[in-house]
Amino acid sequence: MKSKLLLVGVLLVMLLVACQPAPTPAPAEPAKPAEPAAPTEPPAPAPTEPPAPTEPPAPAEPAKPELVTLRFGNMPYLDYGPWIVAEKMGYLEEQGIKLETTMFEVEQPLIEAMLGGSIDAAAGADSPFIMLAPQSKDKLLMVSVHSLFTGYSIMGRPDQVKTYDQFIAEGKTPEEALAEAAKQLKGKTIILPGGASFYPVLDTALGYAGLTKDDLKIVDMDPVEGAAAFLQGTGDFYSDGLPQRFRLEQEGMVNVLTGVQMGGGAMDTAGLYVTKELYEKQPEVVYGLLKAWYKAVDHVKQKPDEAIPMMIDWINEMSGAGMTVDDGKRFLTDLVLFPTYDEVGEWFFTEGSPYYWPERLSFVKAYNEASGTDYSGVDLDAMIPAATVYPKVKP
Repeated sequence: MKSKLLLVGVLLVMLLVACQPAPTPAPAEPAKPAEPAAPTEPPAPAPTEPPAPTEPPAPAEPAKPELVTLRFGNMPYLDYGPWIVAEKMGYLEEQGIKLETTMFEVEQPLIEAMLGGSIDAAAGADSPFIMLAPQSKDKLLMVSVHSLFTGYSIMGRPDQVKTYDQFIAEGKTPEEALAEAAKQLKGKTIILPGGASFYPVLDTALGYAGLTKDDLKIVDMDPVEGAAAFLQGTGDFYSDGLPQRFRLEQEGMVNVLTGVQMGGGAMDTAGLYVTKELYEKQPEVVYGLLKAWYKAVDHVKQKPDEAIPMMIDWINEMSGAGMTVDDGKRFLTDLVLFPTYDEVGEWFFTEGSPYYWPERLSFVKAYNEASGTDYSGVDLDAMIPAATVYPKVKP
């Protein structure tokens, strides 16, 4: 009973306590306003290194200009060998030129090809160009004279002829030896390539003996075929330039008379032929050809052991001559002469030189006129502006 009364009392107390209002909390003190922040210095910029200098970009390689392709005529003789050196050494490419070469045996068909429009420029001798000037006036030019050839000869069989040297050994004077050697042509047959370069050689020889072309028979054959025919017994004499002359010497044939012994018309200068159209429209291409030529000549002079084999290999490939490098070196001593650019000025354009061009031109013109060539209306000085072109082509 007591425990029940006690439980009721506890519950009443708990009820009274729960009904009392909750105590009110004391009001909070108002917050003090924040102290203004002290002004701060702006941060110092971080030190920076100056930018490293940059290399300017390397200039782009200039695009190589497209090469000008020229249709070029050449002949397989040593006096035209520097053209192959100019090609192989890259001197033509330096001038922006590429050659598309056609080979000829002699100048006349070459000149005809130029007149027909299939060749733009060509290597060739002065005699045929001057002889054919009436046909090519207003169309072709010879813009340089830059080499000298004295390697022509008139050859015979050793058991049938006597040579100039043999007459000299017998005590004859040079004039007498020339006359006696040339007299042997009378009534005989000579194989002669059909090019204008070769007739002056024969006429020079005949002149020493008081003969003319009517005093012998002339068989016109290409050099290679003619040399083969002569070795097989055709004809009594043979005349040509170095490749076939060398071939016949190897077979035991002898030089009755040589260009060095005869002089006069038995030597040629050579140069560059171009169409008038090419020269008028692209003179820089023509100048470039000649600059490449003179660089090639310098290479032949400075490095003969490199340059001469190039020429000999080319000649043998084109003509079957069988020349050696030693033969080439011998011929280049006194039979085929390549003056440098400066020497060309001294040899051909300096009055008093034995090779002075105006005198050479007058000689060849007079020779052709005596043979019936009519130069009416032909201005040879205009057709051969070599002296005018020369100052513009120094390599």
